[in-house]
Amino acid sequence: MSTPNGSGPVDGPRLELESEFAAVAVEVDLAANGPRLRIENRQNRRVVYLDPLEVASLTWVSHDRLGPFLDPSQTGWSSDEEGA
Repeated sequence: MSTPNGSGPVDGPRLELESEFAAVAVEVDLAANGPRLRIENRQNRRVVYLDPLEVASLTWVSHDRLGPFLDPSQTGWSSDEEGA
């Protein structure tokens, strides 16, 4: 099985999560040296790959510490590519 844009093999189903604020698709990507998560923002089609250490690090921080990532002035919520 490969990702919809043909970027490489994935293992298992595509998980799609959606709220009034965001829509993402999550898959396990096997095209690199080891398994990693492929997360696609379905609104702007940007993709990020997270290895197991990066995913585990999300469990080390509180929701309060994630706040800066949710601030539109600090992150890539805009449609332009500047700062991406």
